[in-house]
Amino acid sequence: MSELPESCALSKALPNKRETLRRIERAARREFVSKGLADARIDDIAQAAGVTKQLVYHYFRSKEELFACVLDDSSAQAMNELVTLELGHLAPREALRALLQRMVQPYQEGELGSLAQEGIRFHESRATPRNSFTALAPRLRLKLKETLERGIASGDFRADVDPDMLLAVAALATTSAWVNRYTVSTLCGLDMASALDADAWRRFSVDFVLAALERERSSQHPLTRPAAPLSAPGSD
Repeated sequence: MSELPESCALSKALPNKRETLRRIERAARREFVSKGLADARIDDIAQAAGVTKQLVYHYFRSKEELFACVLDDSSAQAMNELVTLELGHLAPREALRALLQRMVQPYQEGELGSLAQEGIRFHESRATPRNSFTALAPRLRLKLKETLERGIASGDFRADVDPDMLLAVAALATTSAWVNRYTVSTLCGLDMASALDADAWRRFSVDFVLAALERERSSQHPLTRPAAPLSAPGSD
């Protein structure tokens, strides 16, 4: 995993304290991912980080504040990868596909999927002092709008599309399976903890968004479930 972006505490810390803060936040991330906010314990986080509980509370006034920083770090990393993604050299269809796939990646491959459910409830019920998702959203909207405009000009995309509404629908369509695993499991039998099922959702949801944008409907993005891989001979 790449180095965490500077958190709310790290940004204010003196250089000789930053490694301690990084250890605390790494330990907290593991604790929150495995147990959730309610069951995570500061004692366990402090022990895993090799510090005292008192030191954790010196930097973070509460477990909720520590969770907010861990969540913001995850959002900042995911959003930074999206807004810095180079798309200008790609044709509009492939540019949008690349953007959508990068949108899914931290949910499918990283820890954001495990934090997402609690993160949404957390932000809906609290005002947090630092929210990288909100801060970086205008840049992401601009990137999507530019890609959409290129596709309209090239004749690939239909013109009657609101770019901000499209972005919201695309984000929900591609990533919500990790936030609402129960619905996906019940309605289409996919287990998002399975790499094969998660990849099937990613491909279907990305193709779904692309198909909705096509000026002329084609079979380029078939809205079918990927075929299950054949078992190797003798594997039964």
